[in-house]
Amino acid sequence: MHDTLKIQTYLELGKAFERNDLDSSLSYLDEALQISERHFSEFPQFKGFVLRAKAAAYLANGDEECFEYYLEAMAVFESLGWNEELTLTQYELAKAYDRASQFDNAIEQYEAVINRNIEDGTEVRMAASYNNTGLLYYYLRELEKASGILLDGIRYVKTTPDTVNLRAFYMNYGLVLKEQNRYELAKQYMQRALLINEAIGIKGQVALAYTNIGQLLIKQDSLDRAFESLTKGWEISKEINTSGWPTADYYRNVSTIEFYRGNYQQSHDYIEKSVANLPEGTAPQSKGDVYGSLVEKKLVLADSVFANNPAKQSQLWNEALPYAIEGWELAKQSEAGNVRYRLALGQANLYAKLKDYKKAFEFGKLALEISQDINDQAKTDAIARMSAEFETQRIEAQNNLLQETQKRQTAQLKQQRYLIAGALVVLLLIVAIMLIIQRNGLKLKKANAQVEKSLEQKELLLKEIHHRVKNNLQVVSSLLDLQSRGIEDEKALSTFMEGQNRVKAMALIHQKLYQNEDLATIDFAEYAEQLMTELASIYAGSAKVKGSVKSAQKANFDIDTAIPLGLILNELISNAYKYAFHEGDGELSISIEDLGNGKHQLTVSDSGLGLPQDFDFTKAKSLGLRLVRRLSKQLYGSAEYYYEQGSKFIITFTDTLERKSV
Repeated sequence: MHDTLKIQTYLELGKAFERNDLDSSLSYLDEALQISERHFSEFPQFKGFVLRAKAAAYLANGDEECFEYYLEAMAVFESLGWNEELTLTQYELAKAYDRASQFDNAIEQYEAVINRNIEDGTEVRMAASYNNTGLLYYYLRELEKASGILLDGIRYVKTTPDTVNLRAFYMNYGLVLKEQNRYELAKQYMQRALLINEAIGIKGQVALAYTNIGQLLIKQDSLDRAFESLTKGWEISKEINTSGWPTADYYRNVSTIEFYRGNYQQSHDYIEKSVANLPEGTAPQSKGDVYGSLVEKKLVLADSVFANNPAKQSQLWNEALPYAIEGWELAKQSEAGNVRYRLALGQANLYAKLKDYKKAFEFGKLALEISQDINDQAKTDAIARMSAEFETQRIEAQNNLLQETQKRQTAQLKQQRYLIAGALVVLLLIVAIMLIIQRNGLKLKKANAQVEKSLEQKELLLKEIHHRVKNNLQVVSSLLDLQSRGIEDEKALSTFMEGQNRVKAMALIHQKLYQNEDLATIDFAEYAEQLMTELASIYAGSAKVKGSVKSAQKANFDIDTAIPLGLILNELISNAYKYAFHEGDGELSISIEDLGNGKHQLTVSDSGLGLPQDFDFTKAKSLGLRLVRRLSKQLYGSAEYYYEQGSKFIITFTDTLERKSV
């Protein structure tokens, strides 16, 4: 009899029918909306609740009209000043954009939820918003942003009673670390997530953890262990009767393992099984990614097993074509850059095989643009080489055509020599001079092209050298890590960790060099920030320490200065995290100042307890502080210690150019 009860009843009926009968759901919700609008002045909140329910009904049926109703509901709650309901509705809008693969819109809404919670001191879907935003940045290949937001989320969750939420953050941060080639650290975070999920018995997440660890082991060339981990995850998925996606994903990963083993036929057969097991409703980015993998495997099979069988090659290329086309259409619906890159590059290679060079070049250029957008230098170089080869072939064909045309013109001129003997002599001289000039010009262009190509190759080689040095140093770090696991003595274990950190500090220098456009120098302030973040993740109790890096001028140093300076910084930051902050919080600041005439000053200060009053820095016997003094002298500088509400180290040093002139 009462209208408020009618609204609530119609609202519940609308929710009950939203998944299996959209028309009935909307009919009940429209009844509720009409009554709520008649009583808006008395009970304005009901309109917001009904509009949000209509949005959820449209979302459950994949209808993008849901966005409009979520926005209307938000406007109602905002006008009432109901911030918690506004935040909850905005979170649901973000999830809707997320499901529609509109990642940029989803991120904008998630970040608004986070900011409003911070302003209002509330926690409405706070952890989920941090986690989902980080995952979407990962999909978009914006790895630095993904890393930052996930670490912020981890810090937030650690302040809440429900720390079980850390499992999702650990898993997603592990995915980001994997894409940054920091495999060992990625594995540690994924294993933490696995342990939490096993402890609370969430089998679906346990299966996902085993799958992600398996993919990571593939990256590390541990193919047998990867197969075991992937198979374990798949078997758990089958136990809980999940959808067909885990099976499709399992076959896709096993296909990758067989590819790395050189079993191209088996790799191809497994990816076909993956396609066959794709369930209805698979997200466009996932389905497109599997199709892209199928195209790659068919191309590889044609070029390897059937390299001497043109008929079979043609069959495989034509089988791949519809998947390449449909996969590209699916990829365009997604904002995931790595999926769009894979499909664009696959089409470029496939059309090249089918001799449709125009389309091959168009998709090659498109793949290059996508690769540049997602800032993947290795793929950018690969596409640039492919585009350059295509352009070279096209120019050579034009030059051949030009030469044939010139030969025909010369023949025609010779046929007319008896009729216009006098004019022909002059004309031949002119043509000869033009040919000489043209040929000289072509030779000059060719020489310039060769010089440019040589410079590019040398630059790529230098990047590869830095990359391999970094990888070798990471191998050394991993070996130290493995060796240290059998050590029980805490002092010896600490010594191993310090050695491992020094190797990582040098590896980070080489990583910065090959990632930098200017291969000669690195931005040391940016390096210092990343080094501080990595060391903070190692030392327990450093999570609440606020770190900052300041540099008034651009602090760019070459490898001869950056390596010893990076080792000095590693020692001082490590000492601060280990000894300075007994209360678990405080501030650690780093500043770099240009003193002029090739002189610079590095200052590292903290708000901790400081060293003992009778401490004499010049006579310190610890390896770390002796290393600081010796490296400072190596840089034609000095190291000094002061106590100013905490420890303060001042390192003066001379850059490479000035040292060479002394």
